[in-house]
Amino acid sequence: MKGKYFIPCLLLPTMMLASGGGGETDIVERTINFVIFIAIFYYLAADKIKAIFVARQESIAAELEKVQEKLKESKKAKEQAQKRFEESKRMAEDVILTAKKEVVLLTQKVEDSTKGDIENLIRQYNDSMEFEKRKAERAIIDEILAELFESDATKLDKSAYSEILLKKVA
Repeated sequence: MKGKYFIPCLLLPTMMLASGGGGETDIVERTINFVIFIAIFYYLAADKIKAIFVARQESIAAELEKVQEKLKESKKAKEQAQKRFEESKRMAEDVILTAKKEVVLLTQKVEDSTKGDIENLIRQYNDSMEFEKRKAERAIIDEILAELFESDATKLDKSAYSEILLKKVA
């Protein structure tokens, strides 16, 4: 129904201008026509324009609500990430502290093991030196005895050998 009156109202000013009039200035008539045009336009389009602005306002409010919800979620996620970061940092410090303790323990264990190995090597060296010393003494004694037995100057009889052996055994 509003559409029926809208088109003639738009064409009305054109018809009025075309109907005549010379070079007169008709500011009053034009103002009245403009006011009538605005009133008709308001009557026909006000509800639609209001509906457009209300819908726009509601969509902006809904979008703002979504943004605020996302902001809250991101703040929660940030707090959780911060907590996880602090926990990870604390765990890393614990791991570093534990690693330092293990390094000290392993160093001490290696030092103790090395000291034991060095003591064993020194003892083996001393035992080996003692063994080689006895071996050298035996070799020298065997050599001297071999020379003595081969020489005729020191021939002993059986009774002297038996006395020497008895002294040695006793």
